[in-house]
Amino acid sequence: MHKIKLALVSCGLGNVCRGFEVSTLRWHQALLAEQDLNVRLFCGGHSPKCTHVWNVSRDSFLASPLAYNPFISDRRRWEISYVLEQLSFAFGLLPEIRKWQPDVIWTKEVPLAHVLAVFRVVLGLKYKIIFANGAPFNPKTYALFDFIQQLQPDAYEQALRHGISEHKMQILPNCVPVFTPIADRRAVRKSFGYVDSDWIVICVAAWNQYHKRIDYLINEVAAMNDNMVKLLLCGHPETETNALRTLAAHKLGDRVQWLTLPAHKVNLALQMSDVFVLPSLYEGLGSALIEAAMAGLPIVSHPHAGSRFILADEFWLTDLSKPGNLTKQLTFFRTQPPSEIQLHELARRTASRFSDEILSGEFCQMVKKALGNCSGLLPVPKVIAGAYKESRAGKA
Repeated sequence: MHKIKLALVSCGLGNVCRGFEVSTLRWHQALLAEQDLNVRLFCGGHSPKCTHVWNVSRDSFLASPLAYNPFISDRRRWEISYVLEQLSFAFGLLPEIRKWQPDVIWTKEVPLAHVLAVFRVVLGLKYKIIFANGAPFNPKTYALFDFIQQLQPDAYEQALRHGISEHKMQILPNCVPVFTPIADRRAVRKSFGYVDSDWIVICVAAWNQYHKRIDYLINEVAAMNDNMVKLLLCGHPETETNALRTLAAHKLGDRVQWLTLPAHKVNLALQMSDVFVLPSLYEGLGSALIEAAMAGLPIVSHPHAGSRFILADEFWLTDLSKPGNLTKQLTFFRTQPPSEIQLHELARRTASRFSDEILSGEFCQMVKKALGNCSGLLPVPKVIAGAYKESRAGKA
C-alpha cells in the first residue's frame, strides 16, 4: 500500500520553544502511528527524529550588529529576523524536498509557504501545500494555498467571507498529549523552588508585550500586594524581554521566575501551579489554554475567539483589556478557588476534544482531502462540531 509522504516543516523548531514549534512537534509525534502516512519532520534546529535544515536563525540575526537599528522598533526587528529565518530555511529545505519528493507539505509559516509555492511552479514539483492558520492571518495572505487548516471557527468563517471555498478548508485545532498526573505535587513544587504556602500564577507564552502582554500580567500580579503570590513565566525570550525583566524586578523582586522549558516540564510546571493566565487579547487558538485546562488548573483568559472555542464556558473568561480586572479575578480565585469537581470536568471535557489520540485521525483525513483522495466534504469532527455550535450560541 502506498503511504502518503507528509513533510511537516518548522523553521524554528529546535531553536525556540513557542506555540508554532511545539504544535508542529506534537503533530509529528501523534501522526507517526497513522498507517496511511509516511511522516517526516524538517526543522531549523536540532530536535529528536527531525531532519535538520540549514537556515539563518532569528536569534542569530537578533544578536548581530545589523539588528540594532535605532529607527526600527523591537517588534519590527523581531518580524524581520523571523522572515529572514523562513526565507533561508526554504532554500535549505529545497534539496531535501527534491530528494524525498513529498506528496504534501504542511506548515504554519506564511512567507515559507509562499516560497514553497514558487518553488513548486518554477521547478515543476508536485507536492500540495497545507497551511495551518495559527496566528490567525488575514485570508488574503493564504488564499492561494491548496488547503487550509483552520484552528477555530471564527477564522473559518472569516475565510468563507473572503471567498475561500469550504471545500479547501477544515476546522482542526492543535492537538495536545494527555500527560500523566504528577504523583507528588509538593516535591515538584520544591524542585521549582516553591513552598507549600506559595500561590503560583503561571503563564505559558512568549515574553513580549505587543501580543502576550506580559507587562500587563506583571503589573496586575504586583497589584495584589501579597508576598505569597509568585509569578512563573514559561516561554522564550524576544527583543522586548529585557525591558520586561526590568519591570518585573522592580514590581515583584524575587517573586518572579523566567523559565524556558521542554514540553514535558511545562506540563509539570502547570500541574504544580495554582492558576493559569493568558493575558493576550487575541489568539489564533491558544494551545497553552488547552494544556492548562487538561492539567486541571483554574484559568483566566480574555474572551477572544480562541478561548471561547477551547473553554466553552464564560466562567473562565475575563475582560483583560482594562487595568485592575486581572487583579480582581486572581484575588477571587485566591480566596474562592473553583471546586475539584469543576476543575475535573474542565479537564475531562478539554481532553475529549483536543487530545492527540482524538485528532490524529482527523489530521490524516485532512491530508487525504488535500490530495484529492476523498470525495465530497470532510465531516467536521463531532467533538469540534459541538463546540462550534456552543460558540455560535454564545455569540447570539
